Amino acid sequence: KNLKPNLTSIEEFRKADAEHKLRYGEYEDINNQREDARKKLDGLRQQRLEEFMDGFSVISMKLKEMYQMITLGGDAELELVDTLDPFSEGINFSVRPPKKSWKQITNLSGGEKTLASLSLVFALHHYKP
Repeated sequence: KNLKPNLTSIEEFRKADAEHKLRYGEYEDINNQREDARKKLDGLRQQRLEEFMDGFSVISMKLKEMYQMITLGGDAELELVDTLDPFSEGINFSVRPPKKSWKQITNLSGGEKTLASLSLVFALHHYKP
């Protein structure tokens, strides 16, 4: 039996191992950058949600106040369609003109729409002049 070890295979293994370690290090760096970017994105999303909800509550309260003042006794309300993810579905704008029932803004007459829209504009202007 002729048992001659292949000594070049050891050198080839060392080269391959060094290449593997280099590529793995690059992978780790890129993976860490990706995780940092993901954390930053999650933080920005959370900040966006908090700022939106703060603004939404201020605008909603001011809208109610403005609509009552303009119509002398009506009521207006902004409500989130999806409270868990306010950016996915949108906002419902409902009003109750004086001595009438609650209605979506799309079901109002022209004058009622004008007063409701005007009160929303004033509420938005109060929040961001």
